[in-house]
Amino acid sequence: MTSLCSVLEPSAYATGRMAREDERLFRPGGLELTVRAVALAGMRRGSKVVDIGCGAGQSVAYLRTRGFEAMGIDCAVSDKEAVRPADSQCHIVASADELPLPDCSTDGVLAECSLSVMQDQERVLAECARVLVDGGRLMISDLYARKPEAIARVCALKRSCAAGMMVREELEARLDKQGFTVDVWEDHSRALRECAARFILEHGSLRGLWRCDGEDSTETIQAAMKAARAGYFLLVARRRQREARPGGLNNER
Repeated sequence: MTSLCSVLEPSAYATGRMAREDERLFRPGGLELTVRAVALAGMRRGSKVVDIGCGAGQSVAYLRTRGFEAMGIDCAVSDKEAVRPADSQCHIVASADELPLPDCSTDGVLAECSLSVMQDQERVLAECARVLVDGGRLMISDLYARKPEAIARVCALKRSCAAGMMVREELEARLDKQGFTVDVWEDHSRALRECAARFILEHGSLRGLWRCDGEDSTETIQAAMKAARAGYFLLVARRRQREARPGGLNNER
């Protein structure tokens, strides 16, 4: 996972850690949801998979142990990486809206709890489409509003990482525009509830889970998320085949 590069105090949700100096993985569904995403996408050993907003690199490390050619990209430098810092090919410091990868060079792109905290989601999706091979898979797990008519309250939050919560229909429309076809959409809102309960159990409240720099109170954030019925989803989308046109340009099929 990653946080907006401009955020001064990343939240626990954005960093993927329980609290400062705590290296344990913290995200809805954990690695179990990563395993499911890769299986639903049909990724095989040897596939090239890029994790955008990889944070400390737990998913990258896991995928590499399973035989994937996995690499993580994050705009922030992690002080305690699960992926060995010496292996620069495993973890690259870069922005997801300008991926340092060639066109059609990747079999799969993974975005876990990261798309919602990126400033230009449209551009990020365009970059994912660019680097994926025809038929490549985009795997996203993130926040969404199960009551989209109340999403305005969430979007009005100033600096909370929850402000990027998505609406299913809008996300699917963006993906279609960028050349993707959604093959799988699963609701995993229970994993979000369990994640929040775990945070409360260890910290006594939800303070620090959604806040990024303190401009929005915990109560304001929770009220907005409750109004929108905050949920969590897993999506797998397929990069449609590009049709060659005269002059070397491509068109979408």
